Amino acid sequence: MAGAGTQKAGTTSAGFGVSASATAQGGAFLRDTKTGKSLGARKIDPLTRDYVLDDNGRILGLDYVKHAVQMSIHTERGSSAVQSMGQRLRTIDRITPNFEKRVLAILTEALQPLIELGYVEVLGFDRFEVGNSTNGLMPGAVYGRLRWRDLTTNEEHRELL
Repeated sequence: MAGAGTQKAGTTSAGFGVSASATAQGGAFLRDTKTGKSLGARKIDPLTRDYVLDDNGRILGLDYVKHAVQMSIHTERGSSAVQSMGQRLRTIDRITPNFEKRVLAILTEALQPLIELGYVEVLGFDRFEVGNSTNGLMPGAVYGRLRWRDLTTNEEHRELL
């Protein structure tokens, strides 16, 4: 999103509202930039892990299911207040011929509570890609994308890992 700022998730105040640096007050709480409606969670940039702010310093929103998927697969199991939440990707110590299958199994396990609630369906895992200056990903880092469907909206998504 051009012109939008970001703020580290760990350094924002606990409250919601308009940033003191905002040039315009008001607006929808945790709004969706496409529809303008208020959503249930703070939007987090998947690359930087920062909260996403609009040009006026207001925190943008993300719907609950997308947020829950994002938190489940980007949180290392045992590192949050909910000890059972998250993935165990650090348990993979070697790249083997079944590496992608192992990654998919770990991510599916991380999403199991959302699967059991009927919120999501895991569709698969896209290929790995090395970041470079042309694809917008951090150069030298390797990324993959988890394919999943939001069963509350029937929309397919890809979550960057």
